[in-house]
Amino acid sequence: MENDRGTEETWTDWEGGGRGTQIGMFIGLAVGAGLLLFVLRKMFAPKPTPVEELSDRLAERAVSLFGDEPVAAGREFLSEKILPEMKPVLRALLREIEASVAQGFKRAEQAINDL
Repeated sequence: MENDRGTEETWTDWEGGGRGTQIGMFIGLAVGAGLLLFVLRKMFAPKPTPVEELSDRLAERAVSLFGDEPVAAGREFLSEKILPEMKPVLRALLREIEASVAQGFKRAEQAINDL
């Protein structure tokens, strides 16, 4: 089919479609290539090893023991066992941070006084 310029237009006419057509085509190609790679990877994926199957079964058993809320179980373990043991360490860390900040402020004050 001919247009006003007397040239033939086809569906591959890049200039007639504008920049949006070009971008849309590249995005479509990228999505299609990604989909193709996903399908190929799924088709040729290796079978799970016995170790992976065992770890999956162990994870399922842990869920059955602790329930469906592992976050709650972790929170309980953290608050009951870990935090009481960590209190002295956290207090010492805070004292060191406080001393470092105080030393930094003293240096800043001295620098201002030296001006």
